[in-house]
Amino acid sequence: MILLRHCCASIIFAVCCCFSYNLAVTPASAVSNHLIPLSAVNFDVSSPQTVNVRLSQIEYEQKISTLKKTCEGKYSDFSKALVGNKKTLSSANHVKWKAFIWSLQETLNKQLNTPVKVFYGVKEKERITNIYRDAVVAAYEQRISDLERWANGNFAPLNIKETGALKRTIAYEENLFNERASRNIYLMEERYRKEEFASQRAWRKFQEANLSLIETMTSNSHEVLEERVLMLRRINDIRALQAEGLVFFKRERED
Repeated sequence: MILLRHCCASIIFAVCCCFSYNLAVTPASAVSNHLIPLSAVNFDVSSPQTVNVRLSQIEYEQKISTLKKTCEGKYSDFSKALVGNKKTLSSANHVKWKAFIWSLQETLNKQLNTPVKVFYGVKEKERITNIYRDAVVAAYEQRISDLERWANGNFAPLNIKETGALKRTIAYEENLFNERASRNIYLMEERYRKEEFASQRAWRKFQEANLSLIETMTSNSHEVLEERVLMLRRINDIRALQAEGLVFFKRERED
C-alpha cells in the first residue's frame, strides 16, 4: 500500500511539472496540471469534448491527410533551398521524423485510440478527448510550424535570453523525459511495452537528427539549445497526456 501511494504521488508530481510557452509553439493538446483518481469521475456525466474526439473516423483521416500534404509541402519548400551537407541532413531529419510519427501512432493507437476523460489545467473542468488523435495531430502541426520557421531563418522559437537558464531547463526536461518514459512503461499493460520502447527510441533518433540539422543551419549555439528545449517540452507534454489516459485504464482494471 505504501509503495502504491508513493507511485501515485510520483505520477501526480510528474504531470504537475509542465511548462507553458508561446502559443505559436504550444502543442494542440494542452497538458493537465493535476491528476486525480479518474475512476472516481463518472465518465457518463456530461463533459466538454475536444475537437478531435468529436470527429468521425472519416473526418479524422481527412484531417490527417490534409496535415500530411501540408507537411510535405512545407518540407519541400524548406529543403529545395538547401545544398550540400545541409540538404543531406535535412533529408535524414525528415526520415527520422517520419519514423517517429509512425512509432507514436503505433504505440498510442493500440492503447489510447478511444475517448477518455482527462484534465486540462483547470480544476473541476474535465474534458473528454482521444489522446491518440490529439498527439498525432499535435505532432504534425508542430512539424509544419518548425519547417515554416526554419524556412524563414527563425531558430529561436522560445526567445529565452539567458544561456544558463536554457541549460538548467534542458537538465530539468531531460530528467522529466526519463521519469515520464519509465512511468508510462509502468502504467501500461505489458503487451503494449514493445511499441512504447520503440517509440521512445524513435524520438531520441529524431532529436539527434533534428539537432544535427539545426547546428548546420545556425552558428548560434544558444539557438540550438532553444530548439532542444522545445523538443523536450513537446515530448514531455505528449507523455504526460499519455499517462493520464493510462491511469484512467489502470484504475478501471484495478477497480
